[in-house]
Amino acid sequence: MQNPRTSPSAMPHSAAERYAAPRPAIGPAVVFATPGALDGGGGIGRMTGYIVDQFAEAAGAPETIVLDTRGTGSVLWSPFFLAGTLARLAWLLARRRASVVHINVSEKGSFLRKAAVQAVAGLFSCPTVVHLHGASFVEYFESGVFPRAISRWLFDRCGRAVVLGDNWRDYLVQSVCTDPHKIRVLYNAVPDIGADLEPRSPPPPGAALALLVLANLSERKGIGTLLRACQHLKRQGLRFHVTIGGGGDVDGYRRMAAELDVAEECRFLGWVSREDAHAHIKSHDMLLLPSTHEGLPMVILEALSARLPVITTPVGSIPEVLTDGETARIIPVNDPAALADAIAGLAADPALQRRLAEQGRRLFLKQFVIDAYGKSLLAIYQELDRPGGELEGGLDPLAETAAAAKAPVPQMSRR
Repeated sequence: MQNPRTSPSAMPHSAAERYAAPRPAIGPAVVFATPGALDGGGGIGRMTGYIVDQFAEAAGAPETIVLDTRGTGSVLWSPFFLAGTLARLAWLLARRRASVVHINVSEKGSFLRKAAVQAVAGLFSCPTVVHLHGASFVEYFESGVFPRAISRWLFDRCGRAVVLGDNWRDYLVQSVCTDPHKIRVLYNAVPDIGADLEPRSPPPPGAALALLVLANLSERKGIGTLLRACQHLKRQGLRFHVTIGGGGDVDGYRRMAAELDVAEECRFLGWVSREDAHAHIKSHDMLLLPSTHEGLPMVILEALSARLPVITTPVGSIPEVLTDGETARIIPVNDPAALADAIAGLAADPALQRRLAEQGRRLFLKQFVIDAYGKSLLAIYQELDRPGGELEGGLDPLAETAAAAKAPVPQMSRR
């Protein structure tokens, strides 16, 4: 069988389809259905890219094919783009080029697109893994009858459901009524960008703080809260500058910074590449992410790897993995004063900066290394490859508790 990543005749090529580095084929590929593929899919695209890179380097790992389910142009073209992607997926499945379809889903329109992918995979009896990334999935699911129906259909049809934390698993079991046997908790992971870094030294007293934000600029990421916190800091006389990297409403937030009289302290970069993001993480003093909704942000994991102290909020799976005062500073949602106080307090406490840096690094090595993540993902694929694999798998104690619980699950986010 020809390698679908290297053979020009294997299938049609397009911007929607990205492949890992060529290497000899060892069997059918894993197909990733990802919005925006590797370049336009935000955090999901970055996570998929890390998996593809890891599989390309790991002996015995499968080939990978990445299909873009959304495109990066106008939303009006999205249905036509999806139709082409579904045709390519059917082409692959008809020729037995895929062993599993890994479906990355967030919320809203993503569920419609991914339900179509699931339907095509089902027509060819190809097992699927549905990987839930949506920070606002709870709000989407509870917004009406149709969102509940399409969500339940998708999780009922898949072979395995991967979630970013225990709270998401509990919600799927109790509210979405997903079979707990098929759910696997798999925290995000990232490459070790801090492997070659020396321990950080806190900035010298009186030096201007170098603060960093890497996110799609929106209220969900707390950018308004951030800018108001900057206003508090400036009024307190603290010297600082903020590097703000990411797409979204850049011009709107630039105007807001000017209205709050912090434009000189804020540098808006727009979209930044993965390499530039890593360089900024290594060169700044603190990472700020005051989000209102999250899954498990990879930028936080990258900061932990590089010993960069983190200030964030207790949303999504963040409070499952980070401890206030030990591995991060955790502040209330939508509280500019609390964010400003946390920044000023951390700046005035070199011992706390060192503790967050070193404990964060230890946590990263224990829980978020991409090598271990890749092995866990391969184990999930192998479960589906066994006869009867879709019905196998025992419940761990937390899943049993979730399956038996009668009380409603707490919200994934706090407003």
